[in-house]
Amino acid sequence: MKSLHIVPLVVATLAAGTPARADPEAYNPNAYDLSGALDRDVAPTLGAFEIAVAGGYTQGVGGAGGAGSIEDVTGPGGTIEGQLGYRMTPRFSIGLYGTLARFRHGDAFGDGSRVYGATAGVQLVWHSRELRSLDPWISVGAGWRGLWLTPIDAPASSIHGIEIVRIQLGIDYRITPRLAVAPVVGASASLFLVENAAMPSDFTSVRDRRLNLYGFTGVLGRFDLGG
Repeated sequence: MKSLHIVPLVVATLAAGTPARADPEAYNPNAYDLSGALDRDVAPTLGAFEIAVAGGYTQGVGGAGGAGSIEDVTGPGGTIEGQLGYRMTPRFSIGLYGTLARFRHGDAFGDGSRVYGATAGVQLVWHSRELRSLDPWISVGAGWRGLWLTPIDAPASSIHGIEIVRIQLGIDYRITPRLAVAPVVGASASLFLVENAAMPSDFTSVRDRRLNLYGFTGVLGRFDLGG
């Protein structure tokens, strides 16, 4: 009779020691939750080339070399931005950025004057929730900044310098496995070093080197290739 009690005990022990068969879909790294939930599981991005385009509002304050202050020569403006990156890990990508902006002329210039700006540089992006469709991120970059001034009643000039640091904050919303959109806010600190205010073909060192700050707010779309 004792053997009849041992058999169920052995069966129970074996069942407890045997791992349950996992649902293959639950562990599929390429699985994508199509439930429609706003914040849902997504596959991590790795080894992909990323192309991003952004647009929005920008404005600056601070020193503008011989032209005086940024707020005297430029007003608010619109900007477009392009980014090329490589997703080294699901959380980190490295890449290049470039922007073009057109500003409203400041009070120092008459109607019909034009003011343009541009930047280019390198950046590192860190994603905080790489496995979720809502993914806050931060990017830090540095590079070059230029400003072109074309007054209606004076010769054109330009100012060039370094973008010491540029920081952007955004929240990716993953629409598809390869497409995300994000609201973005950002700020940068720059220092103009050379200008050609006196002679169009002759750049001279900026004497009044004052830090300038630019703010940005807009929308960014990112598309992944490969990976």
